[in-house]
Amino acid sequence: MKERKNIRDGIAFYSPKGPKLYTTKREPHPFLLAAVQLLAVWFLAFSWWQSLTSAFPMDADAPRLYLFCFLFTAILTVLWNSPLRRLWKCSILLLLFCLAGAWIWRHLEAAMNVINLTANAYLAVRRPDADPYPIQPIPDPEMAFMFALFLLPLLLIWSLILHLRKGKIFAYLLLLAPAAWILAETLVPSELSCWLVLLSGGIYGSVCGCREGRGALFKGLSSACILALLILLSSFTSRPLEDYKEPSDGLYARTRETIETEWIKPLQDSYNQAKAEREEKKQLAWETSSKQEQNQEKNPGQNPEQEPEQPDADETQPDSGEAQPDPAFPQPEPEPAAPDLTPETDIQPDFAAGPSADSASGNDSQSSAENDAGNLPDVFFNNKNGSYPASADRFPNLNNLSHFQPDTGALFTLTLDSRPEETVYHPSAYGVFYMDSHWYDLPSGCELSPEDYLSYPDELKRLKKLCQQHAPTTLEKTSDFIQREFEEYTVYDFEPGPTPSGKDFAEYFLFDNQKGFCVHFATAAVLMYRICGYPARYVQGYAIPASAFHRQEDGSYAAEVTGEMGHAWCQILENGEWITKEHTLPYHGVRPEPGIPAVSSSRHAWVRNAAGWRLLFLKACAVGILCLTAAALLLFIQAALRRQRRYQKFRSTRRGAGIRRIYRALYDTAVFQGMEKIDILSFQGSRRLRDSLPLIATEDMEWLYQAVLETMFYQRTVTKEETRHAWKIYQQFSHAYKRELTISKKFIYSYIKAM
Repeated sequence: MKERKNIRDGIAFYSPKGPKLYTTKREPHPFLLAAVQLLAVWFLAFSWWQSLTSAFPMDADAPRLYLFCFLFTAILTVLWNSPLRRLWKCSILLLLFCLAGAWIWRHLEAAMNVINLTANAYLAVRRPDADPYPIQPIPDPEMAFMFALFLLPLLLIWSLILHLRKGKIFAYLLLLAPAAWILAETLVPSELSCWLVLLSGGIYGSVCGCREGRGALFKGLSSACILALLILLSSFTSRPLEDYKEPSDGLYARTRETIETEWIKPLQDSYNQAKAEREEKKQLAWETSSKQEQNQEKNPGQNPEQEPEQPDADETQPDSGEAQPDPAFPQPEPEPAAPDLTPETDIQPDFAAGPSADSASGNDSQSSAENDAGNLPDVFFNNKNGSYPASADRFPNLNNLSHFQPDTGALFTLTLDSRPEETVYHPSAYGVFYMDSHWYDLPSGCELSPEDYLSYPDELKRLKKLCQQHAPTTLEKTSDFIQREFEEYTVYDFEPGPTPSGKDFAEYFLFDNQKGFCVHFATAAVLMYRICGYPARYVQGYAIPASAFHRQEDGSYAAEVTGEMGHAWCQILENGEWITKEHTLPYHGVRPEPGIPAVSSSRHAWVRNAAGWRLLFLKACAVGILCLTAAALLLFIQAALRRQRRYQKFRSTRRGAGIRRIYRALYDTAVFQGMEKIDILSFQGSRRLRDSLPLIATEDMEWLYQAVLETMFYQRTVTKEETRHAWKIYQQFSHAYKRELTISKKFIYSYIKAM
């Protein structure tokens, strides 16, 4: 009985009902699994970047950056899921990183720009008064590619963790690193970025342990739906809490003020006091050592430890009778007197003008601008109340403005009763009358009406035509129209160059040069408001950020105003009140290339530029080629992987599985070329299959058919030579068959069917 139990039957049953020739284990859908992993890693990188830039905005071409990250993630995912050996995978990965390093080495300026842009984003938030790092003019695609290369290590780690199904904690630490950094800088990331981090982390965690494509897709979609529902519920339920935090005299505001004044403020004071004591000790030690060195130089033979003899007071006292400071001790500089903030003596922001600002004469740019303005002929402003002399002494010469050069050092201190929530605009001069590319102010005491703030030169034909074409009907639509024009057709630049002779300052900025700083934006905005029928005036002064104000002992908040805060803006008269309108674009640190008019990143910026058509065509071609290349690359890679996996199955010798798969592939090829589906295990079916594939010899087809029957219905061991012979038959047939196909059928057969 025992011997009978150990004897195998040797008969396998075959059912022709299903399309398969044999029963195998269910395939784990490797391509679906790879696609889910690709999307999970890319979404994780997307949320990571959104979390970082929510607090520290960076000037990066986001669409191109996301596209390059997607391509890098696709390459890594295909590499991890490929049937290659581990040594080959490591070799290919090392080659990719060598190529990335070579690219960075060949494009060091772009790499420096990435680092400088990151540092500038941090300085813009934490130290807005600091000078930004220089940015070189690099094309946007190259910059986006360089940003993606810097993110490549993150993509590698996240995709490798998904492949190994280990190390999710480390992946989450990398994901939360930007948020932790933002919180360490006493900032708060945006609400949207927090939700994206939670959503992407949940999807990534649910996909991480999956080994099968359908299961990974189901778990990823389920976790996405559940987390999205929870996020929506949380956002709706948090609104009452946000409303509760708004009152300034509420519990939240009082608790926050108590924590700041009773806990944080004493700690900061203690730290500052200890730091000041350390600095004082270092200064005292340095002064002592400096004095000893000077005494040693005067008396070389004297022991430095001995105290030098003190000279008589009569010998050290000068003839003038004034006490001279000891040269061994640095004396503090006298504090400048606080300026009189009256309209007649207020400090002006320094806007440097062309040749006079760069000359070696030693005069500052402001004096040069005032001298240029003083050489203007006498101008009078006429209205219904009389004629008034207009003065341009308080404004820079707009025609000669070539670059922005602010004053250095502190100018005065501005004190407020409460902490400001937004930027504080401190005016110093108002431009009422605009003529010949110059702003003019009127003396105090002249009577002005709202109609006086609607005047503009008749020579502004292009500006009038632009405003009349759009004809906004409300003030809000007018503001949106002006801001949209600036965002689509202009860019902020510290060195826009002077206005050519014979051209208007505002029209040359908006239609020709299309680059400038605050004076350009404010001047053009005021004139556009006036043309649209809304009273407006030009204002120059200082824009003090809210972060510059610090709490004083008496409870007030003071800010030290520096020349770098010099700014220009426009004001609109609405319901009898002047409302500040800020239309100056932010500085992104990218200068336009020479010879091409400066444009922003808008897709419609080519309308007003002669060179814009060629630029638009080149960009469209580049984007199209890039998309087609990416699609072709993905198509070729997936076909190669599927074909390689199929060929590995063809070479399997386990119970004749490779021969049966080859016979099935020949049947699929015959169906592809038009043969009806039949039972290929029957004698008639084998004859019909043999007739449909005349490229294979008759004896080879009969040998394959006999080998398939024997492996299915008999206990027969298939040798490697037989499997190799069947594989050789298929290879010869496949090469000969492809040569006879048309281009379209060959494409479908090779890359869609992956035969």
